[in-house]
Amino acid sequence: MTKIQHRTYAEHRAAYDKIRDVVAGEDRLKKAATLYLPQPEGMTQAQYTRYLVGSSFYAVAERTLRGMVGAITRNEAVLELPERLEPMRNAATFEGNSMDVLIEDCLRETMSLGRYAMVLDYPEGTSFPGSAPFISTFDAESILDWTESLVDGRQKLTYLRLHEFNADLEDTGVEQHLVLTLDPAYTVRRFHVQHDRETNTRVEVQVGEDIVPQINGSPLFDIPAVIVSPYNLKADVEKPPFLDLVNINLAHWRVSSDYYWSLYLTSQPTPWIAGAINEKNKPTQIGSGAFWVLPEGATAGMLEFSGAGIAAQKTALDDLTAQMATLGARMVYDGKGRNETTDTAKLRTRSELSLLASSVNMVEAGITKLLRIAAEWTTPGSADQVKFKLHRDFVTAQMDPAVLTALIKAWQAGAISHDTLLMNLKKGELMDVNRALDDERDLIEEDDTVLPFTTLPAAQ
Repeated sequence: MTKIQHRTYAEHRAAYDKIRDVVAGEDRLKKAATLYLPQPEGMTQAQYTRYLVGSSFYAVAERTLRGMVGAITRNEAVLELPERLEPMRNAATFEGNSMDVLIEDCLRETMSLGRYAMVLDYPEGTSFPGSAPFISTFDAESILDWTESLVDGRQKLTYLRLHEFNADLEDTGVEQHLVLTLDPAYTVRRFHVQHDRETNTRVEVQVGEDIVPQINGSPLFDIPAVIVSPYNLKADVEKPPFLDLVNINLAHWRVSSDYYWSLYLTSQPTPWIAGAINEKNKPTQIGSGAFWVLPEGATAGMLEFSGAGIAAQKTALDDLTAQMATLGARMVYDGKGRNETTDTAKLRTRSELSLLASSVNMVEAGITKLLRIAAEWTTPGSADQVKFKLHRDFVTAQMDPAVLTALIKAWQAGAISHDTLLMNLKKGELMDVNRALDDERDLIEEDDTVLPFTTLPAAQ
């Protein structure tokens, strides 16, 4: 029986599923409520249904991930390609997605699950001059097994097994696996894998013959694939970056569900009557229009909530929200009512910026590596023409109007040069951050519009 999963795969798969469910949001979580929000002891099924309906999930993880990806992609990446690779700009992947979509997908997967595989390939039967390669992508759940070995004095990927989507196998219980090996040349195999219930084993059958890709008439001796994490381009599994935030987000949901259930139970006072009440005289309505006839000596009242239990739950929710802020979700935490120095705030955000910065570095390195391989495949010697650079100003830094006015006045007075003015406009994101200063000067000279700088209004 062939081993089809790495020894560390199973222990991380549960974490991957949890992160997927939390990022997907409330509807997905409520479908798996017994896993994430167990039925409290002593609660009936009908009460649990009401408890679940009344709960509200605070989508911090999804919002944080969206904000972090947006912080990187809010300015367009710099991408320069050799002429033969230009088709990849608009159709970079097997599915036909553009480079922009590939970059966003890679960032999202890398920052949340901490793992994303990309494999470079040619369309089958078209590895001839004029064709462009494409990139196949695989999420963390699809990276099943791998081996890195020492070859010619350096550690390199020598075996990679990936779960490959095949629409024809959907709902059949059969999986398609893509297996990439060095034997010693790069070899591609595909297998159909099925679970044998009688023997409780997984049986695989190879589909088609071995494929030994050749580029320019020669086989390859490296697997053209990268596995991107926020920390490196190695195959070993790291702890998913979003796992801690997701765990706290789930804890917040559980406490908030108890909180809303408590409000539901205690916000509606319960009437009570003490005395000899027969069935005929038992009140059936309550309110200003209802009339109760009670026997002599009977008393009535309302049971209402008193105590600090709900306040304690609210405090717990505030504490969990603060914990999520320290784990990278500061964009959804306003910090009201809490004293925090500037230095403390900087320390609190350092881990988030570190994840952003390291993810940018690794995504940039991984995609650049594949594009340079693709350049060598199509036009030997053109790898140096590949340039890929992601935006690194993660915080919006648009210039204050008062600063803009002061800069222009200083330039008009001759206190600063035109270059200094343009550099500050670029830093303040009032001009394209990817545009060179010389290009900006050329555009200014071509523009016939005369701006009345001397009549600039005072900043408000």
